Amino acid sequence: MGKLNIAHHKSYHPYRRDNIDRVRRDEEEAAQKEAREEGRVLLADSEARIDLLRGKAGLGGGSKVKGKEKETIADVTGGTGLLTGSGGHINFFEDLEQHTILRSTKSKKSDPVETEKGVPLAPSAKDLKPWYVTNGSEKEQDGEKEKEGWDGRT
Repeated sequence: MGKLNIAHHKSYHPYRRDNIDRVRRDEEEAAQKEAREEGRVLLADSEARIDLLRGKAGLGGGSKVKGKEKETIADVTGGTGLLTGSGGHINFFEDLEQHTILRSTKSKKSDPVETEKGVPLAPSAKDLKPWYVTNGSEKEQDGEKEKEGWDGRT
């Protein structure tokens, strides 16, 4: 019921000898290209490491680029030569933490802004006395005469 029949004489048939050979040839070319690329990357990486070690040892002759200084690990980490922090782990956000600590100790506000207070737990004074609890006498005292609407009597 779900069988796919492809005629053997069609050029796209997967089991024809020429298609099998073409696929095998393409796979070999792709593997060779990948191996060349991987070898090139490994060679560049090893040359960069050798140049860095020669520069650290002071043997000279390490830099191929003239006029520009190469960055060393000490330059990147701030001259300490260590990638780890005081706790023994790598801390990528050390500068942000120092900036936050300095900013927090720099200035403290005594009166927090309304948005910094957070969510209030008790209702405000306005909410304790809603509009429907007040009678019309308060509005009449303000000089506003309120029209009385339908009072429910028939």
